[in-house]
Amino acid sequence: MWYNVPCMSTRTRSLVLLSGLAGLGISGASVWVHHQLLTDPSYTSFCDINATFSCAQVYLSQYGSFQGVSTALGGLLWFGVAVLIAAFSRVTPAAAGAGTKAKAQAVPLSPAGAYLFAWSTIGFAVVLYLAYASFFVLKTGCLLCIGTYICVIAIFLLSGTASSVSVGDLPGRLGDDLKGIMGNPKTLTVAVLFLAAAGTSLAFFPTDTRPRTAAEAEAQVNQAAPPPADAREAWLKEWEAAPRIETGEPADGAKVVILKFNDFQCPACRDGFVWYKPVLDKYAQSHPGAVKFAIKDFPLEGECNFAVPQGNHYAACESAGALRLARQVGKADAMEQWLFDNQARLTAEVVQQGFQTVTGLSTFTAQYPTVLAGIRQDVSDGVALRIDSTPTYFLNGVRLKGNMQAQYFDLAIEYEIKKAEGK
Repeated sequence: MWYNVPCMSTRTRSLVLLSGLAGLGISGASVWVHHQLLTDPSYTSFCDINATFSCAQVYLSQYGSFQGVSTALGGLLWFGVAVLIAAFSRVTPAAAGAGTKAKAQAVPLSPAGAYLFAWSTIGFAVVLYLAYASFFVLKTGCLLCIGTYICVIAIFLLSGTASSVSVGDLPGRLGDDLKGIMGNPKTLTVAVLFLAAAGTSLAFFPTDTRPRTAAEAEAQVNQAAPPPADAREAWLKEWEAAPRIETGEPADGAKVVILKFNDFQCPACRDGFVWYKPVLDKYAQSHPGAVKFAIKDFPLEGECNFAVPQGNHYAACESAGALRLARQVGKADAMEQWLFDNQARLTAEVVQQGFQTVTGLSTFTAQYPTVLAGIRQDVSDGVALRIDSTPTYFLNGVRLKGNMQAQYFDLAIEYEIKKAEGK
């Protein structure tokens, strides 16, 4: 069977193993970064270097997950399989100095090299697609992603030179080769451990269920089950007991004032936008004027935020400026929607183009400096309120750090309205 007969030269196998192990390390780092981005709204990736190279923008785009499963996790599993195939292959007798050419020809060729080539062909096709999406659609590079691309391509090229059976013969012998693995305690143990680790990773890695469109967000909100009565009552008691902070935001006649400190390049800010929009729209229809939603800018970029001089959201100030300028011409809602819809590819140039698309004006460059003072004032307000991450909300003075579930956001608004009406 293939696990104990010759396959590749020592040099080829060593290079494949080296590339595979390097890919495992880089993929492991990618999985960690993606996990942090999905679970910690305040996390900033070490590989978010500038607008051109940003892992966060790639991982949190539509290409960062497939059916809710992280593509980084898929890469980790892919390299694991490639390393196992190479590790359990054997070098040719000639390469090992173990016999003559005639002896080498007498030993059946192993399919390990062919399996590796077929596996790496799939990987090569996937990384070509992801590289195209990154560089030509998102127009943002991810250094960790590029590292995995290089490792996959290296394995593809190396496995293509390995002496083995024809790839076309693999379907016919797959069953026998699997029986061979099952019959060898060593390979069976490793295979079982790998499958267990893979299954555990898939089960416990957070699924990216963030809605990509307003329609998806509305569907999620509508389909979400309301909190059980006991959970609802317990939560409302905690809500009523929560401290309330004076934010200085005028009510303008509203019963509920929601203040959001926002950064347009903050993924969690986008999540809150799409999750809460259906809730806010509902109250705009059922209780006109009862809920005021205000945005203050807290861009994580040193140009306009003295509190984060090393901030690396390099289009956040321009995005905040675009919203302010669009508000002056009655296009604030459309501009906010456009910025969040295009979050994964925002650069200063893209924001300028988006402003022209939304407003029809080509005056962004000239007008942008005029709104910087207002953005910096919002930052000062945020510092006074001890804002250290985005999004941070104040709902009638109650601080909400990050996003709560839409059902409870809805419940809080409903409670505050009834409270104001004396019900």
